[in-house]
Amino acid sequence: MPYFISGVTADHQNLIARTPAQFKSMNDIDVKTSHLVLAIDPAGHTVTVRDLQTGHEYVEGYTRLLISTGAEAFVPPVEGTELEGVFTLRRLTDSLQMKRYLADARPRRAVIVGAGPIGMEMCESFATLGLEVTVMDLAGQVMPYMSPEMAARVQARIEEEGVNCLLEQSLTAIAGDGVAVRGVVTSNGEIKADLVLLAIGIRPLSGIAADAGLELGVRGAIKVDEHMRTTGEDIFSAGDCATTTHTITGRQVWLPLGSTSRKQGRACADNMFGGESRFAGVQGTSVVKCFDLTVGRTGLGETEATEAGFSPEVISMEAESLHQYYPGRGTMNLKLIAHGGSGRLLGAEVVGQISSVAEKRLDVLAVAIDAGMTADHLQYLDLAYAPPYSTSVDIPVIAGNLMTGKIRGIECGCGPQGLD
Repeated sequence: MPYFISGVTADHQNLIARTPAQFKSMNDIDVKTSHLVLAIDPAGHTVTVRDLQTGHEYVEGYTRLLISTGAEAFVPPVEGTELEGVFTLRRLTDSLQMKRYLADARPRRAVIVGAGPIGMEMCESFATLGLEVTVMDLAGQVMPYMSPEMAARVQARIEEEGVNCLLEQSLTAIAGDGVAVRGVVTSNGEIKADLVLLAIGIRPLSGIAADAGLELGVRGAIKVDEHMRTTGEDIFSAGDCATTTHTITGRQVWLPLGSTSRKQGRACADNMFGGESRFAGVQGTSVVKCFDLTVGRTGLGETEATEAGFSPEVISMEAESLHQYYPGRGTMNLKLIAHGGSGRLLGAEVVGQISSVAEKRLDVLAVAIDAGMTADHLQYLDLAYAPPYSTSVDIPVIAGNLMTGKIRGIECGCGPQGLD
């Protein structure tokens, strides 16, 4: 949706994965839109439904039920959130409304409340449209889930693009003229704004499951096992409303991502029709484009690793993606976390220029972490090499060299490209 708002994607229809008509023609699935499920009766294996267009209510029986209600944007309990020009960005209708407002009201100043992934993407979108952009957050850094030093690189880059960052400030109210927004009131004063985006986060839509007596888990998401079964007989759940397991810590977590929802849905569908698919969980791999930077992480951060009972060792490095004799190279920063005793890989963070193809290196590390590899194993991975694609010793391998040396207490002789 940020790319639709900025004009990268011209037609919102391209954002629709599949229409009800396509579901019917391709899979013989009846999709009833504009229908609200009012209640679930687990004992009777029925749901009570209201047709929102006619008002008619009826009871629908099921053999197996999937609850995939997703999540909703969090709107803080402050004055002014109902004003014209105040938006969240969760559903396609949100982006359509914002697009119309941008065309009709022609705002000049946008304030984004929340410096997470959506906030960072929308900084770029609004700046592309020529708006003056301010992003604010209660945390002391942008991208609160990144380590402070990596987040500082992101902040410096967006400030170069003219984005004003206001950190450690809380939202106390949204000011307006009674109809439209005119500013944002913070703990340190008021900021003028013609458009406000609330990108504070999301909450799982699990109320209907709780009302049916199903057990909720961490963050109020619907508790499921590795087969996506809830605590209700013949009731499954998947997507942003459901919990999952962190593959490194083994703990129940709620990490709502579109890629996770897709994989949960596949396992869930198989199990609902008699299969035994197992969704092992996630390690929190994510990536965001922020202007000309790629920002991503996977696994545990240093603090998270300590809290999980590991003794983390950390290395940080900066490297070029290609040899200097070949054009098009980019610089990326990598932070790698491993267990000091065994060398087991635990987590990684990357911040790099788009030309550094940092997401490729992050994916290599994500697979290595998921496979339980150690730093010693990482330094000998057989990765593809040719001058247009990487250095002869690619960045993940260099990181393995450095981490192995640190764990063994020896000085590593790697130069910037690990070739010394």
